[in-house]
Amino acid sequence: MNLIIWHYSGCGTSKKVLDFLRSQNDSLTIREYQKNPPTVSELELVLNKMGISAEDILRKKDNVFKELFSNVTFSNQEWLEAMHQHPSIIERPIVISDNKAWLARPADEFIANWKI
Repeated sequence: MNLIIWHYSGCGTSKKVLDFLRSQNDSLTIREYQKNPPTVSELELVLNKMGISAEDILRKKDNVFKELFSNVTFSNQEWLEAMHQHPSIIERPIVISDNKAWLARPADEFIANWKI
């Protein structure tokens, strides 16, 4: 199975999930999403696979979020644009397969329940 992980190397949770996925799967693409931000269309696709809205994957502890967005009310589309422009506000890691996507946190819970 082909998997993609939106990964941030400075995040312990992301590293733990990446190590686990490497041990489970030969076909894994690592995307440093803060260096290569997802497009609005990619974000929409992933959210559809998760069955959630953009607000559900906002990283509200992020400094950029606190500085720019903590007192903002946006539509789903506006959040998608903000996440594309400021990828650090996207919660991590996100694991994507052909048919489904997961917000893989907490890592231990994701690993314990891992099934494709």
